[in-house]
Amino acid sequence: MAKALLRLEDVEVRRGMGVVLSGRSLTVLGGQTVVLSGANGSGKTTLLEAAMGLLPLEKGCIHHGDVVVADHEGRRRPSPFVVGVVLQKNGMLGSETVAQHLQCSMAMAGFSTDIAPFLKAFNLTHRANDLVAHLSQGQARKIAVLAGLLPAFASPSPSLVLLDEPDAGLDDASVKTLGDWLEELRSSGHGLVIATHDDRIKQQATHLVDIEHDTVTPLENRENRAPQQHPSKAVPTQSAGSFGVKMHLRTMMWLNTNAMAGLLTLGILLSLGSFMNGLDRTQQLSFVLAPALAAGLCGEPLVAALREERAGEWWRAVSRKEPHGAWIPAVLGFIFTLMASVSLQNQIEPVVLLVGGLLCFVVWHGVGWVQRSTQRLARPQAVFVGLLTPVLILPYALIAGTLA
Repeated sequence: MAKALLRLEDVEVRRGMGVVLSGRSLTVLGGQTVVLSGANGSGKTTLLEAAMGLLPLEKGCIHHGDVVVADHEGRRRPSPFVVGVVLQKNGMLGSETVAQHLQCSMAMAGFSTDIAPFLKAFNLTHRANDLVAHLSQGQARKIAVLAGLLPAFASPSPSLVLLDEPDAGLDDASVKTLGDWLEELRSSGHGLVIATHDDRIKQQATHLVDIEHDTVTPLENRENRAPQQHPSKAVPTQSAGSFGVKMHLRTMMWLNTNAMAGLLTLGILLSLGSFMNGLDRTQQLSFVLAPALAAGLCGEPLVAALREERAGEWWRAVSRKEPHGAWIPAVLGFIFTLMASVSLQNQIEPVVLLVGGLLCFVVWHGVGWVQRSTQRLARPQAVFVGLLTPVLILPYALIAGTLA
């Protein structure tokens, strides 16, 4: 008997003040294609996003194989399987190239395969090196679909594929190609869960789930056919930090936000003239470290960028993490502290430089953590993260006092 890849047990999920799913259970085995049907608002997307681990549970738990990846107590664990995901939004940054996004989606699973045949099937070979921002809506949707399917094609073991209306915006020929790929993945032993209104995609189902009436209808048995071979190879796993650094360096978003704040702070200090001689040691160090602190207080610029097409949620669904600046704030803090030391004190102290780099690193990622946490609230825009930053003044003052 095929192994259970996904199991939802008595799941209850709220959206705002209303309960969208209550007491829902579902099991998906390898070699099954489960299609979710129902009217808009019936809970198809909610069920899929709960299975991805994106939504908090009021009750119940979600298993990927034998691992509880989410439960009603808020615990989260990585999936033991390769997970392919297609959200209603495309989940891509406009500054990524097509090839980069597809390779990244596979690298997070630790495998890779040749993307050329898949791009050719979707008539996108000529767009491989284009930025996602330059694609049409239909082309971008095709890339989002490929990013959800390719990890499964590359994986040598059964994987879990969760697709939310993958056919949306696709032309007839592309929908047919998608149907063939879904059947190929099912025949290879992967488990698929698809939310769709398209009857052509429903024809690929082994089980049809009516969300509105909470019924599961097994359809006629489908004989496995020999899947097409897609040679794959193991590759280093793509980390959220390395991807974040690439995006920072490509878009220079660190310069537009954090570095600009540090430069403005340093400029204001320099405009005050020679004032350092009349200050004690603690006060001097406070001003030297101020540009590094200002750069860190801006937080993680990628948090705002990842709201685009729900790219942050896509990353959390496939890797449980979101891209971040990694070591960039430490370098930026070190540089600003060096500039401030030379400009304001005419001397360089290695310990102070290291503390400046560490200060920017900790504050940057701390504020970034708060920013990401507020994004998951029902009304994230109602929380002003900037109002929380003054609490950092006390530890900042303690650091300056300790160095003195």
